Amino acid sequence: MDFKPQAVKLLICLASIGLLLPGDVSRLSSKTLASASPHLLLTQITHNTAEITVRVWGIEALGSGIIINHQGSGYTVVTNQHVLRAGKAPYQIQTSDGKIHQATVVSNSLSKQYDLALLRFRSNQNYKTARLGNSADLKVGEPIFAAGFPAQIDEITTPQTKLTPLTQFTLKTGRIAVILDKALEEGYQIGYTNDVKKGMSGGPLVNSRGEVVGINGKHAYPLWEAPDFFADGSQPCPPLQELITRSSLAIPVEKITEIQPNLQLNRSVQSSLASEDAAVSVIIEDSEENGNTAELIFKMQAEAEAKKNCRELPGESDPSEAKQ
Repeated sequence: MDFKPQAVKLLICLASIGLLLPGDVSRLSSKTLASASPHLLLTQITHNTAEITVRVWGIEALGSGIIINHQGSGYTVVTNQHVLRAGKAPYQIQTSDGKIHQATVVSNSLSKQYDLALLRFRSNQNYKTARLGNSADLKVGEPIFAAGFPAQIDEITTPQTKLTPLTQFTLKTGRIAVILDKALEEGYQIGYTNDVKKGMSGGPLVNSRGEVVGINGKHAYPLWEAPDFFADGSQPCPPLQELITRSSLAIPVEKITEIQPNLQLNRSVQSSLASEDAAVSVIIEDSEENGNTAELIFKMQAEAEAKKNCRELPGESDPSEAKQ
């Protein structure tokens, strides 16, 4: 059976909903093309991300985390320091099977430079660890996925009735809005349009190949109106500050190795730019069907470049239009 005509239709559909980038590469076999159902791709990313994402508890739900290391019966989880500050020890980790594990803070992972912290727990269960990508490969306009456990106002928090993560795990779709040339305070450097909610801090930011490229930490339009500062003490110019304010923010995944250099991490063998065998990396040629997506990406890239150079774009459209 020849799957290619049907696969092309599926890929055009995927481009129309904003999950594919036009005009990059198209180097996949017919077999890979045939497997590129938009629904299947998103389902696979959601399933894989749910397996590596955990919930962090104190007395109540505090936030999210990512399993990044497994040695023997020990597991290491990365989260944000501000997640731990929201509660008090002892902390607990709830894994994708709903089980709750006692956790301890890796004290030498608490850095003043980055809003990151490591937790450890033990289990004889075999949990998946995150596959890490390279945040340097990210491009403004490309699809990105932010995951975690949004806080529920009416959430029951007693240990006997904690809900399993599978009932509340959330994956938000969006696009890269800006890659800052230098990091903000606490290491934040990746801006994106995903609608990140309270409780998703510490969760993974995942590219279209399922690789973790960042750690969620700040949602757009924070309640406080204090300006952001770069790590060197300087302040973003007003146009760039505006873009930062309306973007969710993540810390690049590479910063984990700076707070824990000897930690063994599961990194992708290939550069994400060279990936040819993941269906979600399929790119179709520019066509009339994906013209709107191409225009959106061009506008996002032009805006990010202008605002990093402290310039406003004339006749800018409503920023919410970029949030797809």
